[in-house]
Amino acid sequence: MDHPLFGLFAYQEALLIESVFGIALLVMLWTGFRRWIRHKERMAELIAAQHGAQMQSVEARLNAIEQQVGGGTGEAARQIEAPATDVPSERVTRRDEA
Repeated sequence: MDHPLFGLFAYQEALLIESVFGIALLVMLWTGFRRWIRHKERMAELIAAQHGAQMQSVEARLNAIEQQVGGGTGEAARQIEAPATDVPSERVTRRDEA
């Protein structure tokens, strides 16, 4: 039977199936994207924590060196933190001049 009503139902059925698969695909993509974002956030947190631990270690080592060099007076810390204004720019040499 070649009735126009059957063609209309077949077209609507095809649109319905495509819509269902399209929505399912979008849901899967959205879920994967959210998981990827959560993974990236977690990795950023871990890297920040690792960086913080390394900075504390470096600061502890620097304090120990300042104690040994300055004898605990803090003079070494002031010299390290002071800006190097007395260093002339002529002392900086290029690689080919060295």
